[in-house]
Amino acid sequence: MSTVHSGQHQVTAPQARALIAAQMPDLRHLPLRRIGLAGTDNVLYRVGPHHIARFPRLPHAAAQIDRQTLWLPRLTPLPLPIPLIQRTGLPSDDYPYRWTLLPWLPGRPATAAFDQSHAALTLAKFLKSLHSLPVPDHAPDLHLSDQLGLRFAAIDHFITLFRGEADQTRLHLTAAKLRQLPPYSGPRHWLHGDMHPLNLLILRGKLTGVIDWGTMGLGDPAMDLMAAWTVFDAPARARFRATLNPAPDTWNRGRALAFAKAVAAIPYYRHSNPALRDVMRLTLTRILAD
Repeated sequence: MSTVHSGQHQVTAPQARALIAAQMPDLRHLPLRRIGLAGTDNVLYRVGPHHIARFPRLPHAAAQIDRQTLWLPRLTPLPLPIPLIQRTGLPSDDYPYRWTLLPWLPGRPATAAFDQSHAALTLAKFLKSLHSLPVPDHAPDLHLSDQLGLRFAAIDHFITLFRGEADQTRLHLTAAKLRQLPPYSGPRHWLHGDMHPLNLLILRGKLTGVIDWGTMGLGDPAMDLMAAWTVFDAPARARFRATLNPAPDTWNRGRALAFAKAVAAIPYYRHSNPALRDVMRLTLTRILAD
């Protein structure tokens, strides 16, 4: 297994099998297969035909379990399937975190060819529904209103780490322009928080599911508009925007947040996660071409 983060906890197939056999013995006879190699915070194993076991690599990923268990069921129904936690496993002598069992949702990550126009329409409708859901007072407000300030605070440092992926002078100029956008001051909305192709499922060319809700919470809807650049080419991006019809400032913040995410992720995942690195390289190319 490759190391994605310093200090991460590896979860081998024998470890996963032992945890499942001990804590969910009704599943112990099912075949086990590593999947989701492009994941960053969790190690995933498919358990038979109907389940996924999700093992956090780091404490912050384990801390997301309670939030997803409590709040994800309250976000349904949505126009696309989302994976709800079915069971929660406990730590063991050689694995320190709680872990979860989720349903298997059919499809592949949206990194292969798919119907971009149809997906743009489908995802825009999904986000409209998500962002319009009622917001209880005690819901998790995880995304600060000034995401721009947070994400641009160290962006010049990340740009210095680029090695030919893009022109550093152009990146500095783009960052200087985008960081001038005003922070969000509107109402909080439910967010997925990490909209990119590896968290979207495609089946027979159509968008069929939205996975990995570890960063779910309340905040600026522009966070989810990053999908315009992480997922779509220019024609599909135009359809996504027309269907979603965000305010111009929201759209511009989405572009800025996508830029900041790409600039930080490309050097960080250069060797440890080529799939996510390549998604972010394409994202950056689209933003600079806009």
